[in-house]
Amino acid sequence: MQTIFIDPKDFQDLLGSAVSEKTLPAYLDLVKGEFKGTDPDGQWRVELNDTNRPDLWSAEGIARQLRAAQGKRRDYPFFSGAAKHEIRVMDTELKSIRPFVAAFIVRGLDINEAALVQMIQTQEKLAEVFGRKRKDVAIGIYAAKKVKLPVRYIAAKPNDFEYIPLGFDHPMRGSDILEKHPKGVMYREIFQGFSKVPLLRDDSNMILSMPPIINSRTLGEVQPGDSDLFVEGTGNNINQLVLALNILACDLADRGGRIERIKTVFPYDTPLGREVVLPGKLDNALSISIGEFVRLLGIEVKAGEVDSVLEQYGCDVSVEKETIVVTPPPTRNDYLHPVDVVEDFAIARGYQTFQPCMPKEFTLGKQDQLSLLENTIRDCMLGMGYEEMISNILVSKNMLRDKMNLGDEPMVEVANVMNESYAALRDSIIPSLLEIESHSASALYPHRIFEVGEAAVFDLNAPHGSYTQVHLSGLVAHNRATLSEIHADVEFLLQQMGLDIQLAETSHPSFLPGRVAKLMLHGTCLGVLGEIHPIVLEKWDILMPVLAFELNLNTLLHE
Repeated sequence: MQTIFIDPKDFQDLLGSAVSEKTLPAYLDLVKGEFKGTDPDGQWRVELNDTNRPDLWSAEGIARQLRAAQGKRRDYPFFSGAAKHEIRVMDTELKSIRPFVAAFIVRGLDINEAALVQMIQTQEKLAEVFGRKRKDVAIGIYAAKKVKLPVRYIAAKPNDFEYIPLGFDHPMRGSDILEKHPKGVMYREIFQGFSKVPLLRDDSNMILSMPPIINSRTLGEVQPGDSDLFVEGTGNNINQLVLALNILACDLADRGGRIERIKTVFPYDTPLGREVVLPGKLDNALSISIGEFVRLLGIEVKAGEVDSVLEQYGCDVSVEKETIVVTPPPTRNDYLHPVDVVEDFAIARGYQTFQPCMPKEFTLGKQDQLSLLENTIRDCMLGMGYEEMISNILVSKNMLRDKMNLGDEPMVEVANVMNESYAALRDSIIPSLLEIESHSASALYPHRIFEVGEAAVFDLNAPHGSYTQVHLSGLVAHNRATLSEIHADVEFLLQQMGLDIQLAETSHPSFLPGRVAKLMLHGTCLGVLGEIHPIVLEKWDILMPVLAFELNLNTLLHE
């Protein structure tokens, strides 16, 4: 969820109609937003519950969506046509350092204090949250009259250049910026392992910035009264970079700016080719049958109604017999499944327009067998002195693979990831317990923790490329921890359920060779137990020996 602050007068100017604290909550239903009150400075605080819609993380974006719903949709002609200017990527080294750069120019703005505050807020939200702390996307904004086009994107050694960064009044070498400037200290890890950093220079050889660290104060200090802006973005994900700049271009156009496209020429291949012109449309149309609307909503829906409602919500729609082809606006890239289209239709039509109905059948519910097994196991683990943990099924890819010494095995990944910490679905609970253990060095030993929770298994033969299992994982950590200790716990646990397990020899990169085994029952593998490898412990900054096990409860239930 994102919280943004909105100037009431500025927002009403963007919306083109009056709105008050009393009427705002009803408007915000259309953007999955909640009004959280007015702060002491008179700013409205709005919490947005849809993390897949960065186009709504600004007053301009919310107003744009509400105007469309009111029948005042605006289309943007600058998504087509020739580029008027150019950026050239000069060094192939940038492909490994920070490969992608793009930009546009906006002219004719009337930048007042409210507009500047909103622009900075949007820039930071897109870079810090959507851009994963500037790793995937970072944005720089400059007074265009000071920038001499074309702009060059180069790689340079930090000791070989200097400029006055924002927040300082004297020139600093690039190396000093990385060591002493607050932004340099905060983001320098992005360039860890590289001898060079990226630079943007204009045609007079003036430095615009060392992206994504900090802009030049000479060129990159925008002030109220500026009318023409040069907006650039750099990053490691070109699709997210395109989306972020598209959003900013529409935001600034909604404030009266005229957008001029810029072409970026790359010396290497990119997913979008060697020449990329921005702002640019995205290839993200999605087809859905009318029958899916009926099935998911439970009401009769006509193609004409779908066309009308979604067009009013900002989408382009074409009807081909019983199939609807929906293209979201260029500021959105959140359509991953037909359900997303149906949800937009329901929001735009208004949930209050659906007729509620009572259930036609009366049934009695009860806990399923797997839930009963989970509860039994929890009771037993607690009785053995383990403490229960509850972790998120969404984790970082690094946590599942690199920190577990597992290499590049496939996993279930989030397609439109907004946060690196929640980029994949875990396929094991052991990494979650190791993360807890890595923060528990100050707690009195021994540590005995467990979790019963879901894990997602990558399987291309499954209906959606994966399936979910319920696992039990336990961890023991202290300076005298032995394999026999945790083996005895697992054996006792299963004996309480009348089961007799056997150990089978195996190998696993996360465990010490010779101190890891498969847990077998009637010839079926239930899981694994063993002593965590010192390489894994080092990556987690854990100093004590750690033993761990994991059981698949779905398999156990059917044995």
